[in-house]
Amino acid sequence: MPKSFAAIIWLTCSLTCSLPGATAQAPAFEVASIAPCKPGTPAPPMEHAGIADFISPGGRFTARATTIEFLLEWAYGIQPAQHSGGPSWLTSERYDIIAKAEKPVSDDEIRLMVRTLLADRFRLKLHHERRELSAYSITVGKTAPRLFPPKDGETHGLHFSQSGSAFHIAASRYTLAQLADIFARQLGNVIVNNTGLDGEFDFSLDLAPDENRPNPMDASLLLSAMREQIGLAIGFQKTPVDFYVVDAAEKVEAGN
Repeated sequence: MPKSFAAIIWLTCSLTCSLPGATAQAPAFEVASIAPCKPGTPAPPMEHAGIADFISPGGRFTARATTIEFLLEWAYGIQPAQHSGGPSWLTSERYDIIAKAEKPVSDDEIRLMVRTLLADRFRLKLHHERRELSAYSITVGKTAPRLFPPKDGETHGLHFSQSGSAFHIAASRYTLAQLADIFARQLGNVIVNNTGLDGEFDFSLDLAPDENRPNPMDASLLLSAMREQIGLAIGFQKTPVDFYVVDAAEKVEAGN
């Protein structure tokens, strides 16, 4: 092939690939099966707390009895108050979803693949906005927060134990953003991590209900624990946050 002709081909390809309209193909699973659950299928034990263990080694993804609303929140890394909701079936109908990537990939790539699956199989259409919402803001207090470096060989997790009516929470290799996501589900408001502390930490919390607050997940107990036991400052104010509006979605029927 003449050098001049090869150069033209190379230049044409370079220009085409760099055009403003050219986009990379969205990451997608190699295979994925979706099966609707029977009506009345119970929620997974920790779904109410926003905790899910969907990913396993080898690029495998398994979600049992999940709602599409919960999967949307997980895939986009948002809290319940950060989207508009959609058709009622997004929260009421549950699915078993099993998928596998072509090769081992990172957790972040799996989340991107789940976004693609939601768009392709459930015809989920969203648009992104920045909205000013009333939200809790956590910042570093006057003293250093009681957060500790993870131990060698320690795995990521949140462990609950109960003694009488009191609950003990032990977090290992946990981020403050992840803690905020869990507590946001209990408080019903967005929690924004403005501490500037983005690493993984070990920490613990004790929640002790009393006569006036019999629920261990009472908002005042959670906020007090973050203030007094971890040493965070908490404010409540209007703040701009990412927000997703659900424009459309379609059910997946059996056998798809």
